[in-house]
Amino acid sequence: MLMTTPQSLGGVARAERLSSEERRVIAVQAAKARWQRAHDQTRIPSAETDGILKVGDVGLDVFVLDDRRRVISKKAMARALHLKSEGGNAFMRTMSRKGIQAVISSELATKIERPIAFYTVRGELADGYDAETLIEICDALIEARNRGKLAASQFFLSIQAEIIFRSAAKLGIIALVDEATGYVDKTRDEYRKLFESFIREEFRQWEREFPDKFFDMIYRLYGLKRQKPDSSKHPQFFGHFIRKFIYYPLANSNGAILEQLEEKNPVVYDSGGRRFKFFQYLTNEIGMSSFRQHLWQVVGIGESATDRVHFERGFYRAFPEAIPRKNDNQLDFFDDLVESMNKKAR
Repeated sequence: MLMTTPQSLGGVARAERLSSEERRVIAVQAAKARWQRAHDQTRIPSAETDGILKVGDVGLDVFVLDDRRRVISKKAMARALHLKSEGGNAFMRTMSRKGIQAVISSELATKIERPIAFYTVRGELADGYDAETLIEICDALIEARNRGKLAASQFFLSIQAEIIFRSAAKLGIIALVDEATGYVDKTRDEYRKLFESFIREEFRQWEREFPDKFFDMIYRLYGLKRQKPDSSKHPQFFGHFIRKFIYYPLANSNGAILEQLEEKNPVVYDSGGRRFKFFQYLTNEIGMSSFRQHLWQVVGIGESATDRVHFERGFYRAFPEAIPRKNDNQLDFFDDLVESMNKKAR
């Protein structure tokens, strides 16, 4: 039984004095208020500001929403990882791969599967993720590589993830120091510029013909120790390794591209040296892109291998067309290495 109060009696009296039209208007307004309250709980936020975050030569669309969340668009996530297709669906498909799924936590998987819907500054509906989700994804990709869960064709994802992760970590410690000292309010564009400089620093080794990680892999696979860790010079047989596993199978050419490179860049020195590097003859648009993609695949196979035999087995499984044929003029560089080491030991 409802309790009767002076307020309720007054309300009934006022309602009796209202016309049917006035009561209808009040009912409509009350319904709108109830709908608005429900809508506010699940409303689509809008971006108050937007901008471009530079990651090397890639620009990522970033936003600050009216609920203060910092968001990276779903398409930008694909761009950040250097996926061939920069669409948001490409990012979702990549994150659903078996090896990557094996190291992604249930919480991160939920975030990936349920992107944030928001309106851009222009009023367009878009999907995105909290900015820190990019770092969590990078962490997962690095973990997948370390646990051997990435396929050779996916190894480039971990390289890009490591670049972003290291750069963000460097910038993060600077931001923490600035916040502790009260300096943070004095820096508007400094963090953005610092982030760009860190990215360039991390990219620098990959702009060279071969990164240090590539040579470290060869030393490890063949059980060798660097005599001079800071030197850029390596044993001569490394050149045979590069010919056999990089240039010979490049773009499934079965040595055709290598033959063209040798024709354009012949041996001119008594030591067997050439005037230029082979990669200098590759075009930026196609040649270098194929070269880098193949190089990262080889590094990925090497990272998951325990020794040279394991590496070669994995390499020829990935590139069966590169299996040496009889009477092939490629050198058995490992036999050459063993022979040269035996000579030195005598």
